[in-house]
Amino acid sequence: MMGHGFGGTTGSLAWFLSMLISLLLPVLVIVGIVYVALSLWERRKKGSGEETGSQDPLNILKKRYANGEISKDEFDRIKEDLLKG
Repeated sequence: MMGHGFGGTTGSLAWFLSMLISLLLPVLVIVGIVYVALSLWERRKKGSGEETGSQDPLNILKKRYANGEISKDEFDRIKEDLLKG
């Protein structure tokens, strides 16, 4: 008869687990919210910097020249065309 009923070990274990969950659950929720907020912040920060830089034709031209996709003559000619128009 020991361990069954209100005052036994089963009741103590259930009480301990319920207290543990009630203490950890809010902490886990707060940590989750902070994690999501920080990851969204980083994604926004990365996205805004790359979008404006990568869409600029002159920056694309510079990257192509730096990667060796075009020669110096082609770079100069295209750069001149871009700056004219």
